[in-house]
Amino acid sequence: MKITIEPTEDQSGESTDTMHSTVSVSIASDDLDITEIMGQVVKALQAWGFHNENIAKELDYELAHELGLKKEPPEEAVIVMREAVERADAAIKKKTPKRLKKHNG
Repeated sequence: MKITIEPTEDQSGESTDTMHSTVSVSIASDDLDITEIMGQVVKALQAWGFHNENIAKELDYELAHELGLKKEPPEEAVIVMREAVERADAAIKKKTPKRLKKHNG
């Protein structure tokens, strides 16, 4: 598999300071899953000059984290996760028969 990012316009009149290079990332295998492919796309974008923060903004949080672009979840995600855990905990407590509660607690 080969991923190439190249300028869309002829840059022959540009100075070397303003020209964009052609970037190619290649792997000998075509047998990749989507996460591995996105990892290669990220490498190409990084080589082109995009910063990790800008790439991560455009990706799903979990994928960005898996690809090493984000270290900590955003505060909103932490709040949502905490609320989900609390709801799940309450649902489990509600469904646990009283006889099991006595033995476990």
